[in-house]
Amino acid sequence: MVSELLRPDSEFSRAVYKEIRPAIPRAQWPMDALRATFTPSSDGLALIASFEGLPPAYAAVAAHAVLRAKVDMVLVSPVAALASAVVYMRRWRDTFLYALLPCLFAIPLMAPLGDGAMRASIVLFAMNSAALLVTHARLLQRRAKLQQGRFIAEIPTPGLRIKVPQGTPLHPQS
Repeated sequence: MVSELLRPDSEFSRAVYKEIRPAIPRAQWPMDALRATFTPSSDGLALIASFEGLPPAYAAVAAHAVLRAKVDMVLVSPVAALASAVVYMRRWRDTFLYALLPCLFAIPLMAPLGDGAMRASIVLFAMNSAALLVTHARLLQRRAKLQQGRFIAEIPTPGLRIKVPQGTPLHPQS
């Protein structure tokens, strides 16, 4: 599902242009804006791009340049909030995952201290397991939302005139 179409004058389109411009010779650029589809990776740390209007070899080079930019591209993209939610939830899932094994081994170690200490460690292990399951389920939901966050952007080409934001001086005043 494509959620939105970004114009060539958007911040994201200009950021993509800055990344791919050095890799593509000027003669290979189309006359109009370059159309590209972006899909976030499942970990939320990169964008996978496919470019239309470029020769296949240069489209692959441009897609690799976007993929290599990693988080810098994700931060200016429209899916930045979804990607940060995935990263945040993955951190919590990993926290509970790393705490699971020590809680499991604490159960027999607490037995010599008494029955109450062993029961407390069993309860702690059960709570940690439940929290792990809940955070993993929420992580899967957020990853599914992120994967639906595919969008299309029109990338400016060399020589394409784009609308300059209001209030920006065209020439610095001397």
